[in-house]
Amino acid sequence: MAITTMTNSAHRDTILIVARDQPLREVLSDLLKDAGGYQTSLATNFEDALDQILLFDFTAAIIEVRLSGLSGIDLLTAVGVLCPHMSVILIDDDLSAKSAVAAFRLGAADYLSKPINLDFLLMRIDREIRLTHPPPPPPPTGLQKHYTPRDRERRLNPMLRPAALILKRAHFEQISDQLTALHQHVRANFVGLVDVEENLIGAVGTLEDCDLMLLKTALTFDHSAAKSLLNVLGETSFHSTRFEGEHCSVYVTEFGHPNTVTLVIICSVDVKAGIAWHYSRRTVVAIDKIIKSAQARKYASRLKSS
Repeated sequence: MAITTMTNSAHRDTILIVARDQPLREVLSDLLKDAGGYQTSLATNFEDALDQILLFDFTAAIIEVRLSGLSGIDLLTAVGVLCPHMSVILIDDDLSAKSAVAAFRLGAADYLSKPINLDFLLMRIDREIRLTHPPPPPPPTGLQKHYTPRDRERRLNPMLRPAALILKRAHFEQISDQLTALHQHVRANFVGLVDVEENLIGAVGTLEDCDLMLLKTALTFDHSAAKSLLNVLGETSFHSTRFEGEHCSVYVTEFGHPNTVTLVIICSVDVKAGIAWHYSRRTVVAIDKIIKSAQARKYASRLKSS
């Protein structure tokens, strides 16, 4: 059963708090009501939260990743479909690289780990409210509006499906070996590979706070608009972009046709850019061959069945 707490406050905005842990729910609710002046509504799991999302209009949500049953990542996915205007902040027990990639790719506003800095959390909520207030109503025919002939062809044509859907177990293992080798060569904090539908194909390493900020920037950046070093050098088989923070650098490489994938490397700023570019290019070439091998098998299978 959903647990709902509503208060009369200075804000008409209501924040949904979804956490399996009762003390955490109460602490967050008291913070938002007393310090922020917001209304709050509480839920303990995916089902409770979904029931409330379907009934009420929330401006933002704070969701714990590890819920009983379906996870906070699953709930974030549902929010993206049902309420794309709602800002979501995820809270995890630790900094999971795999969850962070999925969260930012699915549109999370932030991804925080315990113990929570309550002042920072309130600041993030205030900022998200300012950015999304008033929330624009989602168009009633949004799915039909964005459904193009290209989308239909991608669904029907196996050759145009996201890379993760055409790979077999052996391909995933080969790609994992390549990512592990790259992680060791570059002394990276994190190495990951995702496809155009935001499916995580493989990941090695861990993430820290500074890494997460750079990762979010890298994954939401329009790489097609960037003129990379490799473009200048005449390299057209893949496109690379570099982001640098105070302590960490992020290298993002997009490659492959028609099944485009993105390679992400997060490493210390002490790692020389030339080393990162060199080993990332070697990895890209190797992974591109693996994906093309999977494409060829898919194409041959399609010809036999036609």
